[in-house]
Amino acid sequence: MLKRTTGRLLLTLLVVTGLAGTLNTSSLSPKERKQAINLIKNSRKQVLNSIEGLSSRQRKFKPSSHDLSINELILLMTKKEKQCSEELRAFMNQPANSENRLHIALTDEQLLENDNYAVCKTDLQDINATSWKDADEAIRKFSMLQNEHIKYIRTSTEDLRNHVIKTTAGWIDCYQYFLLLADQNNYFAERINQVRSSKHFPKK
Repeated sequence: MLKRTTGRLLLTLLVVTGLAGTLNTSSLSPKERKQAINLIKNSRKQVLNSIEGLSSRQRKFKPSSHDLSINELILLMTKKEKQCSEELRAFMNQPANSENRLHIALTDEQLLENDNYAVCKTDLQDINATSWKDADEAIRKFSMLQNEHIKYIRTSTEDLRNHVIKTTAGWIDCYQYFLLLADQNNYFAERINQVRSSKHFPKK
């Protein structure tokens, strides 16, 4: 009888304190998961829409000798996506360092408003030094990486918020790093559309 009463009391305390049914209070909230997944999906859509229907000639076009072609932008985007994904995994393999959260100065919204796309650096001279034979293969790799990110955000119970790192955008947590990684693809979509709007861009 005492054992049953004690068990009921414990369950009551769990419900009152909000701990019942909580597997990992440090994992992402449903709102955070939705925000990140929507950002990944929307930025991917912007990229794919920006290259849809383009001919080989159009994708090779350069507005000037100093500008990148659409093919080169695709290669650079995918290379950054892969590199940043690997960096993010390396950060998450380190012990949590929640004490550094005090250094984070920006909210998620403020961080995205700053449009800081240099979180993970890629040497422009090495655009063509990739493992993909062409931009078509690179865009398939890009889509695959995006799917992996969506699956991770949707299912992960890892503590992204308490893995804090110092970047060119300042101190951010690994969830915010994910947001910037997704948001930078909007930048590439904008760059591609700028090439398409160039004065001498081929009609076909």
